[in-house]
Amino acid sequence: MARTREFDMDQVLDKAMAVFWKHGYAATSMADIYAATGLKPGSLYAAFSDKETLFRRCFEAYAGHFRSTLPRDRDGLEAISAWLDTQVRLASEDPERKGCLIVNTIAERDQHSEATKALANGRLQEIRDFFARHLAIAAARKSLAPTIDPAREADALTGAVVAIMALGRAGADAQMIAHVAASAAARLGATNQTIKNIN
Repeated sequence: MARTREFDMDQVLDKAMAVFWKHGYAATSMADIYAATGLKPGSLYAAFSDKETLFRRCFEAYAGHFRSTLPRDRDGLEAISAWLDTQVRLASEDPERKGCLIVNTIAERDQHSEATKALANGRLQEIRDFFARHLAIAAARKSLAPTIDPAREADALTGAVVAIMALGRAGADAQMIAHVAASAAARLGATNQTIKNIN
């Protein structure tokens, strides 16, 4: 007869995620995970088998939280501007300056298996897909300048978001982070509320 699990999986993943997110995969030991979750080695290994598997579960949970930041009540340039504002706020207002687990994972790619690298690259593609989708909407409405190539701009906006997240992790000044978003929005003729608030 299988043993009944004696812990809440979501809580364990959230606690382990916080450790990985703050310290990075390589610098996080299983002892750190035991301390954060309160679980014994036997319970963790029975549930996740190894550190990499646990990390991937945490990463997938983080991806769910990340998706929830995408605007669903607007589209086109308004959606792009709103999400840039959100990323500036998340990057600059976190007192621990943990950055983004997606970008942090990509930066540590040499420490991960091919399966984990594929997960991280998939989430990066998801970010680009968001921009490509809303740029296509803006182009259909003729709210983009004719000189703007939506495919090229989707790449540039993805790079801007990665920069925002990396600057957050680095502890950069909030105004610098906001300037990255404002420049990205200005290229499209969009507005950026966060930079207005900071200035």
